[in-house]
Amino acid sequence: FATLMLHTGYLTVAKDAVPSEKYRAVVKIPNKEVLECFSEKAKTLFSESNPEWLDKACKIMAAFFAGEADKASDIIEDMLVSFISIRDTGYEYFYHGFMLGILSMTITNRMSMESNRESGNGFSDIIIKNSKTGKAVILEFKKCDRDTPLETEKVCREALKQIEINRYDQDLKKDYPEVLKYGIAFVKKGCRVIKA
Repeated sequence: FATLMLHTGYLTVAKDAVPSEKYRAVVKIPNKEVLECFSEKAKTLFSESNPEWLDKACKIMAAFFAGEADKASDIIEDMLVSFISIRDTGYEYFYHGFMLGILSMTITNRMSMESNRESGNGFSDIIIKNSKTGKAVILEFKKCDRDTPLETEKVCREALKQIEINRYDQDLKKDYPEVLKYGIAFVKKGCRVIKA
């Protein structure tokens, strides 16, 4: 996603900043006009001032915690169709950022969400924890090249296999009796979600 933003000019490389082991490059918003554009768009889409999106985001979160993969898939796809341009769909990072923005609207006091967190033997895309219910959710995203049922299922299964092989649930199991795992395939404006 950051690469796409760099190519379009919405981000630029910060020349004075020194990359570290954690960050390969340091980027910045290039000017005040772009900053204002980002701020206004984020306020409109990812806030309580957009009740339709907030309602859909809450339904997605509820579906994940209820184990309802098909329901989550339908709502995500509905949001993708109404929000994104086909030009945005070239990178997995775009979908990751999209989901992070949507789900962050729903986080309450008893919940937490982490993106690209080191867990097990790798870095999981998104982990959501609910201390009140004792449940946690692991989301692993993959971009799919072909929009066929067989291909999207295959990509979802690859995501689920990645969760298992890298043991993303290793630390979660100590504090959360139930860990729900989802492989999510994105293809253009489409989405498929499969639960382990």
